[in-house]
Amino acid sequence: MAIITRILQPHDAPAYRRTRLEGLRLCPGSFGSTYEEENAKPKLAFEHFIEVQTPGRFIAGAFDGENLAGICGFAGDESNRNRHKGQVIQMFVQPAYTNKGIGLQLLQKVMETAFKLPGVEQLILGVVTDNTNAIKLYEKAGFITYGIHRNYFKDEDGSYLHQQFMVLYKEDK
Repeated sequence: MAIITRILQPHDAPAYRRTRLEGLRLCPGSFGSTYEEENAKPKLAFEHFIEVQTPGRFIAGAFDGENLAGICGFAGDESNRNRHKGQVIQMFVQPAYTNKGIGLQLLQKVMETAFKLPGVEQLILGVVTDNTNAIKLYEKAGFITYGIHRNYFKDEDGSYLHQQFMVLYKEDK
């Protein structure tokens, strides 16, 4: 299996939508959005950003041939005082491709691309605290935890999910 990791281009937007929705459907406790909310939208925000190639907002994709095996994105902050940072978002690898190093490959592509953007000095991310595999991946890539926010997400059944916040500084990578 030869996985190619690259930044998604406009023609990749439909594959992105399918993969994003699949991630939300299969891993509902790992994301702040729900499958139902996102599926109801005629166009996802990052579908648009991919189609118009919005500067500072991109999705990396891992491809096995034509199959989009995984995604990971970056959303740069646009305000004057926060342009030096951005968020790593929407990490998902299709179940058939897990435990093959694809998540790290995607994360490294996002880190490399984001740190080439003018002024970007730090990457931040949030991960649900019980997602231990993702936390290990982020730590392996050099991210460090700077806080835990209890009861960050609340499900319809009244249960809570806690969010762990992590950061990677450009000079530390």
